[in-house]
Amino acid sequence: MRLFKIFVILFFTWFTLPIQAENGVSSPYTRYGFGQLSAMETGVNKGMGGAGIGVHNSNQINMLNPASYAAVDTLTFLLDVGMSMSNTRFSEGVARVNSNSATFDYIAMQFRLAPRLGVTIGLTPFSNIGYDFGETKTIQNDDMSKIDATSRYYGLGGLRQVTFGLGYMPIKGLAVGTNLSYVYGEAYHYVYNQYSDASISSRVRQYRSDVSTYNAELGVQYQAVAGKSKFTLGTTYQFGHDIDDKVYVIETMEQINDTISDRGVLSMPSSYGFGLSYSFDERLTIAVDYSLQRYGDVEFFGEKGVNRHRGAFGVEYIPEHFTRKLFRRARYRAGVHYATAHYMVDGKPGPTEYGAVVGIGLPIMNRWNGQSVINISGQYIHVRPNAPGMITENSLRLNIGLSLNETWFNKWRVQ
Repeated sequence: MRLFKIFVILFFTWFTLPIQAENGVSSPYTRYGFGQLSAMETGVNKGMGGAGIGVHNSNQINMLNPASYAAVDTLTFLLDVGMSMSNTRFSEGVARVNSNSATFDYIAMQFRLAPRLGVTIGLTPFSNIGYDFGETKTIQNDDMSKIDATSRYYGLGGLRQVTFGLGYMPIKGLAVGTNLSYVYGEAYHYVYNQYSDASISSRVRQYRSDVSTYNAELGVQYQAVAGKSKFTLGTTYQFGHDIDDKVYVIETMEQINDTISDRGVLSMPSSYGFGLSYSFDERLTIAVDYSLQRYGDVEFFGEKGVNRHRGAFGVEYIPEHFTRKLFRRARYRAGVHYATAHYMVDGKPGPTEYGAVVGIGLPIMNRWNGQSVINISGQYIHVRPNAPGMITENSLRLNIGLSLNETWFNKWRVQ
């Protein structure tokens, strides 16, 4: 029960934090679309490159496919929290800039509600926005004189999602599930234009959206067993829909009243996910995922998005399950992933992301608990532009997660 109290405190602390506060993200590409998208990955998924749609495991919270919730053990309560720290180098031509950031990534709990029925509740980011950069150009005035035009681009905010999920196993080997999420948050983008000629008025444009909507996702997993080998096939589908909340552009010029224009509505895209995993003797797990998010059907402030493709491959290996030797019982992980952008940049597709990760799950072994794990992974991410003149990003990220496993509902025995 003490883990449940911890979950409630952390959940409501993060839920009530203002979304427009600093979120630890710093990337000029968060200026576009919904910003930097986040998957519902826990520490295990992060250590395996983000794979998990086809993973069905009783000792981890896997929010990438709600059908996996049916695997939770009868007496188990799981609490998982995670954070990350990163160092990013931005480069364009010979220019180089470094940035450090830290984020609190997720909090989730899982337990069994009834026989073959598991429940998960979690709070995760949906997207993050954070950037501040500028440029100065020399332009020619109407009288043929030259002036300096300075533009500053600044943005903050993002979206979060509170998820309630159910996973049910109607027959042995087949599991179905659903994630219902409340998505909320704010996005602010500012463009400041100033000129060295005092006769030209400065201008401020604010692109603003306040989002309060939902997401609904279905998941299915089927597992076949052959001796010590297990094969699991998983698939997910998320429903697309329009968001009632509108987006606006507010333009301010010196000595002129604000001009407010309506830029229509936002939409949540439909998406498809497919995953396959192979497990041998509960010690070796190999997983591969592919997902398609149909952002080509979505507009952002009047500009069309593009469909987003994402692939992931991951491996986990446990030398021994029952031993007092820490590093023989540890869970070693590695993975790779790639993802295309969900937005356009100056009429061209946005950058492509590539990543590689290695990680370890260190069990917490004491006289009371042998199932809890500290998940640590080191990740390299390369964001490569698809057009000249765009910014390249190279990031080193440290992910730290704590997965607490507590036994519930045990009956006291009197001897």
